[in-house]
Amino acid sequence: MESYLLALCDKSYIVQIMLIVKTFFKLACYIIPAIVIITTIAKLFNPITSGKDEDLKDTFKVGVRKIIAGLVVMMLPTVLSYVFNNFTNGDKLDFLTCFNESSKEMVERLKAKEESEEEAERKAKEKEDEKLLKAAYEADQKKRTSAKKTFEEWKKERANRGESAGAANSVSDKTDYSNGTLNVTKVVDTNINNPDSGLGDGRNRYRAVQTAAYTGKYTVYAQNKNYGSIESSSKGGRVCWSDLKTGQQVKCVEVGAEGGHMDGIAYDNDRGMVLKTASGGRLIEFDNASMSMKGYSKMSGSHTGIAYVPKIHSLVGEDDGKLIFYKYNSSTKAYEQYKTVNLEGYEANAVQGIGTDGTNIFIADSSPWDSKKALYTYSLEGKKLEKHDFGSGFGSISDEVESAFADNDGNLYLACPQGIAKVNNYRANKIGLPA
Repeated sequence: MESYLLALCDKSYIVQIMLIVKTFFKLACYIIPAIVIITTIAKLFNPITSGKDEDLKDTFKVGVRKIIAGLVVMMLPTVLSYVFNNFTNGDKLDFLTCFNESSKEMVERLKAKEESEEEAERKAKEKEDEKLLKAAYEADQKKRTSAKKTFEEWKKERANRGESAGAANSVSDKTDYSNGTLNVTKVVDTNINNPDSGLGDGRNRYRAVQTAAYTGKYTVYAQNKNYGSIESSSKGGRVCWSDLKTGQQVKCVEVGAEGGHMDGIAYDNDRGMVLKTASGGRLIEFDNASMSMKGYSKMSGSHTGIAYVPKIHSLVGEDDGKLIFYKYNSSTKAYEQYKTVNLEGYEANAVQGIGTDGTNIFIADSSPWDSKKALYTYSLEGKKLEKHDFGSGFGSISDEVESAFADNDGNLYLACPQGIAKVNNYRANKIGLPA
């Protein structure tokens, strides 16, 4: 019971409630007795001026009792404070101790608790970073043909290359970064369960996958709706879940015109929500467990591509050569921007969408009208790690690439207009989401 009450005392909203209650309680303890005493004294003047001894005697007796009661009430905070400080176990925090604390003590205790938690989180992160760094070091030593390096020498070598010497620099266990040409195989047919548009032109109702993300077992992707002879940028479409290993489509949810163009989708695994960008700095929220639309949240910017990075519990968007980072605020029900990072050597000019392998960010830069068709990999600190061209295997799914993501096995997938493709000649970091 006491541990539960202690936990309540550590809640900021309990502190706020206590501050309000204490204010009213203390005001009542002083104002009410003062009113009683003043009114009682005033009533004494009536029998005094009337000259009746009996009335004066009775009024005086009642008045004394009221004054004593008023003084008792006025002393109540002091009495309670004495009782709690002297007759409760000093090693245990009783719930009423929250009430007994001064406002300053409450704030200081909460601040100390937050600082303690932040310090514990920082040490845990340092420990995890050191573990990842040592794994990367061991992998590097195994493939070295030149002289071996000590761990400290190796960290210094990384620092000289501009990489963090004390952490994994967002690169995690993937230490071999290079450029190349991607070879792919289509693994998810996004055109199944796609009824006729009803427009008499023989087209399906949905077309052109615009973006995709990974939810631990499924790929979740968004398709625009056909409207007339072209795909619409304002009529919405559908969001679908398909099993990545079997390619089987599990469920689709239609999104109306309020969903706008189908660009930008991410999976916030901390909240269990699939997020799709909509117009006006909004996000449509889908509950991943039930695969159903739940409503909207807000974000301070508008992005074509978004990705949720589990490692840092943040939503990331790209805008004009910068990564924009957002944290979810449960009070305002919004994703609020907290930092930006410049991307080194940024040369993309037709960004379709972004994705993640849980550690780094993929930027898909391609367009049917642009000769540049490449996938860039950046660390979360903005360091350019790789650039890959789109090569063979794209014939059946179009050579335009909308976004990229990795799975729990480190496989890289590309979202293309006519399907989801698995990359055969690339290994990514393992994203690490629960299946």
